[in-house]
Amino acid sequence: MQNFLSWFQEFYQQTSKPYLLCCTLFAALLIILNYRWGIEPKWLHNLPNRPIKFLGYYFVYLIAFAIPYMLYYLFDGSIRPGPLIIILVILAPAIFAIKVTAGGWKELIQGWHPGHKGWYLSIITDWPLRLLITASLLFIIYSFLPSSANKGSGFLNAHGLSYSIPSWGPYIMLLSCMIPLVAFAATQSDFLNTYPKLRNISFLAPAGPSWWQKLLYELSYGSDFFTIEIFFRGFLVILFSRYVGPAAILPMAVFYCSIHFGKPMLECISSYFGGMILGIIACYSHSIWGGIIIHLGLAWMMEIAATVAITLRHHEY
Repeated sequence: MQNFLSWFQEFYQQTSKPYLLCCTLFAALLIILNYRWGIEPKWLHNLPNRPIKFLGYYFVYLIAFAIPYMLYYLFDGSIRPGPLIIILVILAPAIFAIKVTAGGWKELIQGWHPGHKGWYLSIITDWPLRLLITASLLFIIYSFLPSSANKGSGFLNAHGLSYSIPSWGPYIMLLSCMIPLVAFAATQSDFLNTYPKLRNISFLAPAGPSWWQKLLYELSYGSDFFTIEIFFRGFLVILFSRYVGPAAILPMAVFYCSIHFGKPMLECISSYFGGMILGIIACYSHSIWGGIIIHLGLAWMMEIAATVAITLRHHEY
């Protein structure tokens, strides 16, 4: 736990306070605009086709990611962004916009295997395929980076996927601290309208999904958080930090907040601070394994809390 505290202290000492304040206010402004005007639920979700949706998501993500970098170089007038960092800042939102808007395989699977089983198969293959697409795009970008910058460590190390997994103790302690917050969230209607995600396979008849179908679904759902960690904490923090140092954390946190615009407001707000915490851990530990432990644990904790809350409500009636 001592390492954790020293990382946060080091980040606070190394980060410009006006820059930290401006990024936080910018994230707050984006959240206000989203929940007032419905940027994601009313605008992005209603765009007519996949290419236009890609452009819509890319535009929102680019604003969320590029403006904090502009603020960083504005506050530190002694440095200027090089061509490589500019290219990476432009490309990064495109990668995640592709991840969000890619598709077509669900229809193919359901055409090949119609009925409830085909629908279930299309659902559980969706998240792993998005992981494969995202990882492939990151590998392509990595392969084009200057050899002097990253080739010595290899793709996995450059994205925080070293073979050494950290001690679980501190991460389990952090997860334990989140239990009261998750318990409170489970009392909110907007949270229970979103979770548990397991309801997405309640169509399996006649008695609902079996235990192994539930397990496969939750493992597939969990793979999406692996995608999130390798992209946001691996690519946007660990790899970017080789060019800008800990300054990579705040733009990532604002970008990370923007992908939660379709979630309950409390979850969206907490995602900015949670993203910052996971970014600090990733930046100073040079590993995303801790973030994977926390993110998966929190996701499955929310699934359990929502399931329990809905069950209790049904018993009351």
